[in-house]
Amino acid sequence: MSATTTLSPHSTLNDDSLKSAKPVIDRHTIAKRISTGELLFIYHALVINASAWANRHPGGVLAVLHFVGRDATDEVEAYHSPEAIARLKKYAIGRVEYDDELGWPALTPPIALGLIRHPNGVKGDWKREGSVRLAGEVVDDGPNGVVRLRAEELEPAPSELDLRMERRRSKAYHGLKDKLTEAGLFEWPGPLIGYGKDLARYALLGLSAFGLFFL
Repeated sequence: MSATTTLSPHSTLNDDSLKSAKPVIDRHTIAKRISTGELLFIYHALVINASAWANRHPGGVLAVLHFVGRDATDEVEAYHSPEAIARLKKYAIGRVEYDDELGWPALTPPIALGLIRHPNGVKGDWKREGSVRLAGEVVDDGPNGVVRLRAEELEPAPSELDLRMERRRSKAYHGLKDKLTEAGLFEWPGPLIGYGKDLARYALLGLSAFGLFFL
């Protein structure tokens, strides 16, 4: 795959010093670290290590596990505030060479192989979740149900998915979001929006009824 260090033109980081200060981590190294249990995902070409906080993620740990090894940029920006994203950047441990036409070709999250961390706590030990066996014969159970996951096994099977088309859709999403932001549609319109007016009216009626009854 051809690759460049060009970042998405829709990146919200706008912090070249942060990017340049981080070392480039190659794909195999990322896969190897994931295979030993680290929860790594990509955000605007930055490698984010979620291992320390995934279990406290407000959206639940599964929301993180399903994006391990994948580019989660669109989902992060769709569901998180600028303040949350600013905190996220603190967990950047490196950056990847990012092809602006193809994006970051996803690795397979271990959970998609039916694997969870083994309760023995040993680094690199995995356990098959229930009877799930999505990995076919690629991942074999070892003694005592311990699965040892190799970096190569995180590479996805061949797919007809058009990565260029997916990347164009991602850029279109960012373009739409930029327009909505410029239009002020993400700004809080005030406490009386939506049901706020109704709540205020009912509260006023309730106070009036209370006053007429007791005064």
